[in-house]
Amino acid sequence: MRNAIAASLAVFSFVWGEAAFAQMSERDLAIVGRALSFIEGSQSGERVVALIYDDAGQAEADALNAAMSGGYSARDITMVPRMVPLSDVSGGLAGADAAILLGGLSAGDAGISSTAASNGVLTVSSDMVCVQSGQCVMSLQSNPSVRIVVNESAASSASVSFTSAFSMMIERI
Repeated sequence: MRNAIAASLAVFSFVWGEAAFAQMSERDLAIVGRALSFIEGSQSGERVVALIYDDAGQAEADALNAAMSGGYSARDITMVPRMVPLSDVSGGLAGADAAILLGGLSAGDAGISSTAASNGVLTVSSDMVCVQSGQCVMSLQSNPSVRIVVNESAASSASVSFTSAFSMMIERI
């Protein structure tokens, strides 16, 4: 009975958009890498990806950091991780190309959205509410199928624009 109640609450939370966060996977990393390669003016080479985490996201950040150690190649770029605890967002985003919010963080937490925008950083979350609210540039889900949603206003604030080829593969809000 407890399992049925827990499953019902999980489905209810997902349907209503409340705190339904999926952990980022290696498949998600590949999608982030592809998105980075489709940014206007992007060239091949290394891209710094900030892994922003709080206490709840520490294990997820550690796992992604391990997956990206030595560089994670996607298309014509190589992503290198930078661990950024929530308490160090103001300094940790300088020079980053993208920031992945982990552990249920919202870009509104500790000024992530404004700091990222002022540094031209693509913010990515598995939380659709984050992109719908304009706090994140991109939200992605890779299971059961790939869904990428980009908030055009948030992208513009961060000076992030995608090529038309990528724009045809995403949902824009």
